[in-house]
Amino acid sequence: MNTDIEDIKKVNTKLITPLIVLSGTAIIAIFTYFKHYPVGDWFIVVFISVVVFLFIGLLIEKMLNRFLEINYEKAMAEKAEAERLEEEARAAMEAEGGEELPIEEQDISPEL
Repeated sequence: MNTDIEDIKKVNTKLITPLIVLSGTAIIAIFTYFKHYPVGDWFIVVFISVVVFLFIGLLIEKMLNRFLEINYEKAMAEKAEAERLEEEARAAMEAEGGEELPIEEQDISPEL
């Protein structure tokens, strides 16, 4: 279970924004190039598409980071709850009358 929690924390979201900007702008640039836009208009369209896709990429990255943060906090809370329950069970067992005997000291006959 610890590896799951560590995997949640290790997710790298830094590449999401550049990938969205580059792929979206490349599609727009290629489309406007083949539609034979004038060079001045082409640069304006490409620049505006960079800004728009940058905003979209940053928004998606923030949303994903928040989602991962919530999942990490949830996993840590579940881990703390499991540890608390285990400690309570251990304390209850000690209060009942001590610990169990090791298998060698128990009076169990082999049933083979």
